[in-house]
Amino acid sequence: MIPASSSAPPPLYLRRPAISGAAAFAALLLLAAAYAPWRADCRRTPLHRRRRAAAATRFYSLDLVVREYPHDPDAFTEGLLYGGNDTLFESTGLYNRSAVRKVDLQSGKVLVQQHMDGDMFGEGLTLLGNRLFQVTWLKNAGFIYDRHNFSKRESFTHKMSDGWGLATDGKVLFGSDGTSKLYQLDPNSIEVRKMVTVKYHDKEVPNLNELEYVNGEVWANVWPTDCIVRISPDDGQVVGWIFLHELMQHLLSSSNTNIDVLNGIAWDEEKHRLFVTGKLWPKLYEIKLRPADGPPDGSVEELCPMFWPRNAQYDDPVLTSA
Repeated sequence: MIPASSSAPPPLYLRRPAISGAAAFAALLLLAAAYAPWRADCRRTPLHRRRRAAAATRFYSLDLVVREYPHDPDAFTEGLLYGGNDTLFESTGLYNRSAVRKVDLQSGKVLVQQHMDGDMFGEGLTLLGNRLFQVTWLKNAGFIYDRHNFSKRESFTHKMSDGWGLATDGKVLFGSDGTSKLYQLDPNSIEVRKMVTVKYHDKEVPNLNELEYVNGEVWANVWPTDCIVRISPDDGQVVGWIFLHELMQHLLSSSNTNIDVLNGIAWDEEKHRLFVTGKLWPKLYEIKLRPADGPPDGSVEELCPMFWPRNAQYDDPVLTSA
């Protein structure tokens, strides 16, 4: 994590260090190596043992890319949600480039955009009624926008340790701060109503990032992995894992070497459509999931490592972007 500065805003850099295309590809090769013995173990392990291991947790992988949509390759996606009528609301990050925008799903065209002050780093975004709530990185500050007029904006402060992700069930706001904590916030006072620690196999799941509320669960991107964790908001227990490694593999194999991590989940509740994208990704995907066996012992450490292999970019805490 890059330390905050009390003076002038930091120069333009990626929030969590950007993953170079070569490093990401190397990481994917390592993941593929981990994935192969897991598949083999699943075939060797008796079915009744596999069922016991996965009894409390469901595993899913990519079944089908229903459709690819254009996505702004300069959008450092931090918050994403479906806005109805084939539109999306998106919060983008990076200093001097952060914004809240309304996007046409079919074309990827930005329909409306409100730029943020240069010292603000846009983060998670959610919609409750006609109000868009947004948090910011390294600050306890957030903003509320009128969904029909982004220039109508008010600010708030929150008591999470940082602002990473937001979602809502229509009653409360769910928030993440980059740790294993999942908050429930009152949408009127922004006070913390409840906080749970997200755990899997009695271990905390850190780096909870962008959030989405889906059918009674909170889904979270786990930075910097290709995994989405499905969380019970009642007690923080992990009820499922989604493995989406193929999406980044496809982009990298298509010479999209400037992409960053998977981040951005949007759920169309009416039509039951699931959309995902990533930071600086040129595509947004509508996908279908299928059940997967998962590792025999339920372990996901190799498939969802919390940190990429070290590379030269990590040696420089200030990363600039053109």
